[in-house]
Amino acid sequence: MSPPQRLVHALHDADPTRRRQSTRRVFDVRGPLDLKAFGRAVDGLVRRHEPLRTVYPSGTRQVVEAAAHQVLRVVSERHPRTAFDLEHGPLLSITVQPLGPDHHEISFCVHLLAADGWSLEVLFDDLGALYVAERLGVPPALPHLRIQYVDWASWHARRVSAERRAEVARWWRRALDGYPSPRRRSPTAAPEEGRRRAVTLDSSAMSEIRTLANSYGHTAFTLLAAACAITLTCPDHHDRLLLGLAVANRDHVAVERVLGFYVTLTVLPVDLRGDPPFSELMRRVAGATAAVYAHRELSFPDIAYDHATSPGRRASTPVQMPVIFAHHPPSTVGTLSLDGCDVVELPVFDTAKFALTIRAQDTADGACDIWAEYDPCLHSDNDIDTLLATYTAVLASVVTGADPRVSALRSRTDA
Repeated sequence: MSPPQRLVHALHDADPTRRRQSTRRVFDVRGPLDLKAFGRAVDGLVRRHEPLRTVYPSGTRQVVEAAAHQVLRVVSERHPRTAFDLEHGPLLSITVQPLGPDHHEISFCVHLLAADGWSLEVLFDDLGALYVAERLGVPPALPHLRIQYVDWASWHARRVSAERRAEVARWWRRALDGYPSPRRRSPTAAPEEGRRRAVTLDSSAMSEIRTLANSYGHTAFTLLAAACAITLTCPDHHDRLLLGLAVANRDHVAVERVLGFYVTLTVLPVDLRGDPPFSELMRRVAGATAAVYAHRELSFPDIAYDHATSPGRRASTPVQMPVIFAHHPPSTVGTLSLDGCDVVELPVFDTAKFALTIRAQDTADGACDIWAEYDPCLHSDNDIDTLLATYTAVLASVVTGADPRVSALRSRTDA
């Protein structure tokens, strides 16, 4: 198993529900869905991508099975979401519920070990192509996969030598000096379902954000992350913050269309000391982001335990992740398309992978949905509403052109 896989495996083991490290997507399908062709397409998808027929009998190794797992069910009514069994699989579950003539609901539930966020776009694209081919009785228009996930995992293990690991660990010790130490993760014995609340920045607001970021030579991610750091430190005025980041690790073209979990969960140190102007905070965030990407070989638990000088502990033992921040440009999360049918995704959400994730999702029309995904055992709905209101207030203030300092932005939100 790769280091990213070992981390997800450990998070799964620490989750009493055995569901949190997964993604659920549900689609309303209207039109003449060919269930037999769809079933053959699903079988072809599982044959094409090894992670969909991989099991994990231990915390260190993965076993790719030759036979395709049965992942598709046609049901008469909605079934409750089931837990994943990593030892026996499958790690993908697809249910089709007929709702009427030429009307179906299709639900996908896939574990992170089989498919990270990037992989979902690949999964839906490939399934759509396979469905078209099965309907027409022709070979699918898909390129041959030259490698599979296990090839990347092997390469990654060879790439991170002991010397490089020690070098990266030294860098992280210096980078995190003075930042709050991470805490051990304490999962709730009977966790509630996750929740999601959102606000929308219209296309005009997002245009101003992109223009301001570009004027300083930065990306929208940098501006949004800097504003998020101010938002999270408004209540206590802390001058140092760790933001959780998910780094894709899809640098090579060969793995762009391959399913699997490539993500390194790391942290972004944000330095707000000295009450800098927002332009300076963006510069610091951009510099820190580049440095983190250059030292992303270690995941956050590795970093945390090394930083706490706790030798002998398993590197994959879960710790409490900081607030995760993510920015997704349009069309990076994938969507289902089935030949001859109208497909609309339904707004379904029931699992918070972490205590709190703030996700900026750009839309095709230039707007941006700011999602807060959270564990209600740890955060109240009112607190999340306040957080989102504060975030939008900070963003509205930074685009005024006055280049306000951090203290001014905080005082405006306090008011």
